[in-house]
Amino acid sequence: MRWRTPWPTLRHWQTIPTTLDDVRKQSESVLVTCNYFRVFGVDRPLMGRFFNPDECNPGTLVRIAVLSEHFWRNYYSSDPLIVGKVIHISRQPLTVVGIASDSSASLQSGGVWLPYTLQPIFNHGNNAFQSPNWAWLSLAGRLRHGYSRANAKAELQTILGQRDRFYLEQKVFTLNRKTSLAVTDGSFVRNPAMQSLLINLMALMMGPLALVLLLACTNVTMLFLSRSIVRRGEIAVRLALGAGRARLMRMLAIESFFTAAAAGVISIYLASRFPSLLFGAILPIEDNPAAFIHSDWRVFGYLAALVLIATVASALAPMRESFRFDLITALKGREGAVTTRPRTTSALIVTQLAMSFVLLAAAVLFARLPSTITKTDLGFETHQTITVPLEIETPAYTKTSALAFYRSLESRIIQLPGVQSFAYESIAPFSAGPISEVRLNNQTKGLGRPASIDNVSSDFFSTFGIRLIHGRPFQPSDVSVSNSAQVAVVSRAFAEAFWGHNDPVGKVVVTPDERHLVVIGVARDTCSEHFGILDGPRLYTLRDPQSLDGQLFVRFTGNAAAVSASIEKIVQRLDASQVGIPSTIWDFLESIATAMRSLAKVILFMASIAILLAVTGVFGVLTFAMSQRTREFGIQMMLGATRQSIFRSVMTKGLLQIALGLLVGLALAMPAAWAFRRITRNSWMRVDTFDLSVYSMSALILTAVSLTAMFLPALRATQVDPMQTLRNE
Repeated sequence: MRWRTPWPTLRHWQTIPTTLDDVRKQSESVLVTCNYFRVFGVDRPLMGRFFNPDECNPGTLVRIAVLSEHFWRNYYSSDPLIVGKVIHISRQPLTVVGIASDSSASLQSGGVWLPYTLQPIFNHGNNAFQSPNWAWLSLAGRLRHGYSRANAKAELQTILGQRDRFYLEQKVFTLNRKTSLAVTDGSFVRNPAMQSLLINLMALMMGPLALVLLLACTNVTMLFLSRSIVRRGEIAVRLALGAGRARLMRMLAIESFFTAAAAGVISIYLASRFPSLLFGAILPIEDNPAAFIHSDWRVFGYLAALVLIATVASALAPMRESFRFDLITALKGREGAVTTRPRTTSALIVTQLAMSFVLLAAAVLFARLPSTITKTDLGFETHQTITVPLEIETPAYTKTSALAFYRSLESRIIQLPGVQSFAYESIAPFSAGPISEVRLNNQTKGLGRPASIDNVSSDFFSTFGIRLIHGRPFQPSDVSVSNSAQVAVVSRAFAEAFWGHNDPVGKVVVTPDERHLVVIGVARDTCSEHFGILDGPRLYTLRDPQSLDGQLFVRFTGNAAAVSASIEKIVQRLDASQVGIPSTIWDFLESIATAMRSLAKVILFMASIAILLAVTGVFGVLTFAMSQRTREFGIQMMLGATRQSIFRSVMTKGLLQIALGLLVGLALAMPAAWAFRRITRNSWMRVDTFDLSVYSMSALILTAVSLTAMFLPALRATQVDPMQTLRNE
């Protein structure tokens, strides 16, 4: 009997960073096996063809590529003759053989697909196929008909157990290895490593949408309630003529259903068009995710159910309120025919203000982020410092050839007009370095303090413009004949942690590798690890000139674009395989700020809708409440109350409702702020979600808008004619 596995086909892939040379833009490409699209169930390309099986044979280097529809339209202007043309990815010539439609290609991220046998040419000649212990490919399979995920998991668990034992026997790992396994449907949201983050992100995304929905529901409730007042005479006449309440309830329910159906049709059309319009307005066309957003009947089914539930929830209270009147009074057309409890209107106002406050606080927070990113003093120069990304790896290089490359590059860069200096740093800006134990000379291991150790070149502090508070910076002469420096510079936070207010210059510290270093200076603290937050204790050690470690940075004057282009040309002349694009640290910050601006526009748009709903809701609720209190105001005026006192009483109650709404909104905002802070706690940009100024500004804006909405109903309350109001009493 032949044993069959659950897997009819398997495919592998690896996402790699690349550069689209035609537009000098960083992108991502995907190295794939030639059955990649077939495993996904995609048989036909939009144009051209997919990969042939013989184009992925081991040892072959067929330089071809398949582009996504989105990539083709944005970067090649939907060129109808693109198939057969040569494009350059990371300076490698590739012939385009096909275009994959977005409806299918978006299953795996990437704008360009390449045969995985091209891996060596995108990794400086390092051939992963010749390294059996190098795990560089991701694997996905398509289940054979008649098999379940449980069958696949059982087989994979057996295979992985065998591989664990093999690795242990071969002593590839010194520790016992036990691989865990989770079999999913392949979707991003099912990835166990991403589920916790996705849950928090979904909560942050769906939370504002739920608030907007609730605001809309409260407004719809108020409209239905107002309509019940207008129709009180009609309802009374129908009841007097013998119509049953159940029949009238069905009539009102059907009317609400048709209203919801008409709104649902319009909303489905807007939902299909809105994402492309929104993202097109706030994002560059090449970064627009709307190209991958497609209509899905399940989404529209969810929207239809949501509209139906919201309609029922919004119409129940008004329908019940429609029958809470005295029939004789209603037939006479009295004002008091329909009444609503003051607590109901107050609750509606407080609810709308609370939900609006949450969205407005989020909008203010994200609206301030871009300016915060670009205006915060980080403690080092960002506009005039260029990062030069280099990939110097062995065996593509030997140590001798790599050092020769660095020396030649340095000598050419320093001769460029406008270049002042260059430096190396082991911990690049906005990346957290490993924490090590540093101890004093008289301390034993285990009794030291945690600190970051940054290995820098002698011109580091002048290149980055980091001011020394005390002592002196490094000098080239600090490196001894044996290329081992015996001095160090510490940050202010390091000095205070180890010696308090005592002078640290001349003190000795011991690193984990048992180097005894004499402190020669104290540098200003910087915000290089987490944005806007001063770094912890940091020890600066002097880099060995023969070392190949560290990122290269160049300090310059003049135009950044011209200097960056000149540096890029020099790098290319020395090593054409280098694909990194030199750019200033400021460019990185500006790109982050641009992304934050795009996100802020979305949240501001949602907050604007929320505020508009809240204003109209508050206005509608107060107008409705004032119409219910006309008799009360008439009696107060007959008893001597002035129009000014009535206006003050209405506005005072409104202020109390605003205050209560802000308190409830603050209570709702705190959990969301805590969740967002938890999501960003490990990123380089920590957001202060509990900034008091954010909530104060939001409260002021919402208070001003709410008072404006309350002013007109309060003014109408003062225009009541007591004689006209009480003529039937």
